[in-house]
Amino acid sequence: MTELSRRQFLYLSAVSPFTYELSALAAESEGNKPASSYPRTTAVLQDAFMVETLASRNYIGYTSKALSETYPNIAYLFHAFSRSEQIHAGNYKRVFATLGYEAKTLDMEIDVRDTKANLQQAARNELKKITATYPDFIKELEAEACDEAIMYCMYSWKSHQQHEGKVREIMKYSGILFGRVSSKIEGLKLDFHVCRVCGSTLDEAPRTPCTICNRSMSNYFKVERPT
Repeated sequence: MTELSRRQFLYLSAVSPFTYELSALAAESEGNKPASSYPRTTAVLQDAFMVETLASRNYIGYTSKALSETYPNIAYLFHAFSRSEQIHAGNYKRVFATLGYEAKTLDMEIDVRDTKANLQQAARNELKKITATYPDFIKELEAEACDEAIMYCMYSWKSHQQHEGKVREIMKYSGILFGRVSSKIEGLKLDFHVCRVCGSTLDEAPRTPCTICNRSMSNYFKVERPT
């Protein structure tokens, strides 16, 4: 039997129904090792924590701006993404705890403009995470083989990938055609649900177990509309 590569094993773990148990075992094993045993891992996790924390805070600002400019559905979209990013950041804090390390929340300056600019910036940031940020994080993490850290980064990466097609459309058409894009979004019937395990974000109620972490539908929570 051909031996699975670490990347293949982690991929299978990320879609396995036993993900929670695997994560717990990884935490128990790796929790005995000090953070100094994983210098590159803790550096990457700190960067990932900052990336997701800043994204969440930006989305909160974008939500308020969209509401003030009477784009309730776009505000709801930003709000749902903010909740997803909070889960990603929380997962990284959890890994830090198993390594005896504390995540550092540094001063972060959010950049909120008008909704058109915010939507374009959000699309750019999402695509960067999909194509560069998370592939680079995962590649770097593999050097020290902290399985739990890689697993949670894969969860984040896959949750961002869920909406890549829509994000690319927004990126392409939200310039001079912003009015058409915003009208289309405002005409949608959105009902966002987020998985509290991995941050998977759906625009309707889940009908199956989470396709990213494979946990029960009961782990999804409905995102209430911001007011």
